[in-house]
Amino acid sequence: MNKVNLDLLILFDDIRKNSVITRVVKIFNEFFYKDYIVYMEADYYSVQRDIFFAVEEKDIIGSYWQSYVCKLVAESENKFSILSEKFIKNINTEKLMERELTEIKKLYNLDWQTIINVFKDQQASIFFTEDTSLNKSGLLKRNQIKKALMINDNKQSLDLLYDYYSKWGCGIYEKYNAFVWDDKLVGVKNYDKITFDQLVGYEKQKEQLIENTKFFINEYRSNNVLLYGDRGTGKSSSVKALLNEFKDQKLKIISLNKNHIKDLYKIIELVANRGCKFIIFIDDLSFEETEVEYKYFKSVIEGGIEAQPDNVLIYVTSNRRNIIRETWKDRSNETGDVHHNDGIQERMSLADRFGLLITFISPDKKDYLEIVKKLAIQEGLRINETQLEDEALKWELRHNGRSGRIAKQFIYYMKAKMI
Repeated sequence: MNKVNLDLLILFDDIRKNSVITRVVKIFNEFFYKDYIVYMEADYYSVQRDIFFAVEEKDIIGSYWQSYVCKLVAESENKFSILSEKFIKNINTEKLMERELTEIKKLYNLDWQTIINVFKDQQASIFFTEDTSLNKSGLLKRNQIKKALMINDNKQSLDLLYDYYSKWGCGIYEKYNAFVWDDKLVGVKNYDKITFDQLVGYEKQKEQLIENTKFFINEYRSNNVLLYGDRGTGKSSSVKALLNEFKDQKLKIISLNKNHIKDLYKIIELVANRGCKFIIFIDDLSFEETEVEYKYFKSVIEGGIEAQPDNVLIYVTSNRRNIIRETWKDRSNETGDVHHNDGIQERMSLADRFGLLITFISPDKKDYLEIVKKLAIQEGLRINETQLEDEALKWELRHNGRSGRIAKQFIYYMKAKMI
């Protein structure tokens, strides 16, 4: 049994410090010197407990232990993985990585059966030796990590890891596609899985949004976007659908609350030098005329001394065309402002800084009913078309107008009612 030397890990320093790894290495290295290690029983079972809860069923490739090592390697954020994420190769870093792969492979291929025998725990095969793979076809993305750790040639392993990080990213960006900002990036595991196929209508608007985002993904200059229009028309859903459209192309969405507008620079600085593409998404944004935060926001979007990085765009939805609330008093100049027009221009200049304005207007009766019928088909709702239209119009009258959201709520209601 080869002794594992964690001290060699420089790039994989996060793995060296991992508490499960240090306990496992302690168990095996103790056994390396003496057979009697029963006193380490608590560590042995705590390892089982930790890897069982750390590995999701969808990520199991091999045993829980092997899946856990693959998880650590996949999510490791180090100089090699970050450079790979940006499609950069560095000879010195690669040499160091080759050396460290020898130790990581030792961890992956540990002879657990010997340790299982020591603790007389034959039920432990599920954790350490049994092949519990749910996917043997290679469709799981982390199968590439598994392959890199199974082959003997470290150079080939290096190439596989480079390809993996360059395609999927590393660290928290390998693990998550969606984030919320709460004084730090917090990964969202169960984000909205809506797709553009599920969004009925507004084809031109969706096409504009997808085209701009494609330009962004493909390294062309693209625009910050303001999605403006009536409530419930699919503005927010369209932005969320982008994630499901482009998630396999390293697109990430960061949801930012209006109350955290002042953290924009901090977020941009955090992600600016990464190899992923980031859309900072601010939903339902509007400012009262007395709020001055819009001036800060305006300086971030094409106005500040610091340029917006090429891998960051800002997408905003709002029910207000100029984002800032306007009143008739503003237009009539009842305030007595000598330079009244300057104030209007100041407020309008925020919306003008978005290179792309996409407008979503509430559908008319014909379009509303068309949305209803298409949603009914999507949901498998079997009902006479005339009855469906009559009920949809009654629902619309009771629920304050026509919109895609109202149509969806109606279809959910009808589907539940007919079960």
